[in-house]
Amino acid sequence: MEKETLYTERLNRIQKTISLSTVDRLPVAYAGTAFSPRYMGMSMAEFCEDGEGAVNVTLAAMDRLSGFGELDAINQPVVGRMTPRLSFAWLSRVSVPGKELPPDNLWQVVEAEMMKKDEYDTILKKGWNTYLMEFLPRVIDQDEFNTFLEWVMLNQERTLGRYKDHGYVAISDALPAIIPFEYLSGGRSMSKFFFDLYRMPDKVEAVMKQMFSETLDQIRAAVPRPGINGAWVGGWRSASAMVAPKLWDRFVWPYMLEVVEVLVEKGFTPVLHWDQDWTRDLIRLQELPAKKCILNPDGMTDLTAFKKLVGDRMAVMGDVPSALLSAGTPEDVDIYVKERVDLFQGTGLILCPGCDAPINAKPENMEAFIKAASVHGSSK
Repeated sequence: MEKETLYTERLNRIQKTISLSTVDRLPVAYAGTAFSPRYMGMSMAEFCEDGEGAVNVTLAAMDRLSGFGELDAINQPVVGRMTPRLSFAWLSRVSVPGKELPPDNLWQVVEAEMMKKDEYDTILKKGWNTYLMEFLPRVIDQDEFNTFLEWVMLNQERTLGRYKDHGYVAISDALPAIIPFEYLSGGRSMSKFFFDLYRMPDKVEAVMKQMFSETLDQIRAAVPRPGINGAWVGGWRSASAMVAPKLWDRFVWPYMLEVVEVLVEKGFTPVLHWDQDWTRDLIRLQELPAKKCILNPDGMTDLTAFKKLVGDRMAVMGDVPSALLSAGTPEDVDIYVKERVDLFQGTGLILCPGCDAPINAKPENMEAFIKAASVHGSSK
C-alpha cells in the first residue's frame, strides 16, 4: 500500500477512535523518546545534540518496530532537540548527556528554586511572556535556546511531513498547552510552590490568571493544521494524587477545563497527557466536551474507573506502564494489552506506552507490545 494511502487510512482510524466510533482494529501509537536512540545504537549525547539525527533515529526505530505488527502513529513526534524543550516546560536547568552527564545517560531535570517568591509581583507588573523571556537565560544558555527556536521554526513543518511520508500520523502535533500550576511548580521548585499555595494563595491565583490569559491569547491566535491537531495538555505535579482537593479545585481544574474548551473551539484535539494518579477526579472529565479529547495517562490512573465514569465521552491513549516495559516479560506485556483491549471492547482506545517508553525498556517488550496490539486489537 502506498504511504499516502496508508497514512489516510490510519488518520481515519484514529479520528474514528477519538469520536468513539467502531474501527476495524484499535490504532497503535509509538511513544519512546529516549528508547529510540538506545534501540538503534545512538548515544544519548548525540540524540540530545543533533536535532535532525533525533528525528532520523525516531523514524528508524518506528520502522523497525513496524516489522512486528501494525504501527499507526506517534504520540508526540520528536521535532529537533529534546533538552531545550524540557527547560522551557519545567523552567529548570537540564543536565545533558555528554555535557554534565556521561554520554549514554538519560537527561535529568534539576530541581531547584530558580524563581524567587517576590517575582510573582514582577509577573503581575510585566506580564507572563515578557517575564518568561527574561527568566529563561537562568536555566538555558540564551544562544543555545535561540538556535533551538530557529531550527524548529525552519524545520517543524518539514519534519512533521517526514512522519507522514513514512505513513505515520503525528497525534500531538500542535501547540503545547501547559497550565500555570506546572510552570510555577517547576520554576519555584515543588516544595516552595506548594508552600506558596497555602501561605499566599491569593497572590498565586492572581499570577496564574495573568499567565493563563496570555496562554489563551496564544491559543486563539494559533492556526490548526490538517490532521489530528493534538494539543499536548500536560499535567504531572497537578495530579489528583499530589494536590489536596481544595487546592486542586482552585488552582488546577478551572485552568484545565477552560484550556480544553478553548482548544476545542479553535479546532484542536486536547491530549490530556496526565502523569501520576488522577483517579480521584476522573468524574470531572464529564465536564469536558464529549468525543473531542484524548486522555493520555501513564499507567497509574485507574482506567476501569475511567471506563465506568466517562468511557462514553472520551477516548484513551495508553497505557502500558514503564515498569512493565522495563522489568516485565513479553508475556506480561501481551497479557496487559489484552486486558486493556477487553476493557474497552474495541472502541475508544489508542494502544500506546504510558507517558513514554523508558530508556531501559527491553527491546523484546516493545516488540511484544506492537505484536500484542496488532493481534488483540483487531476486530477480525
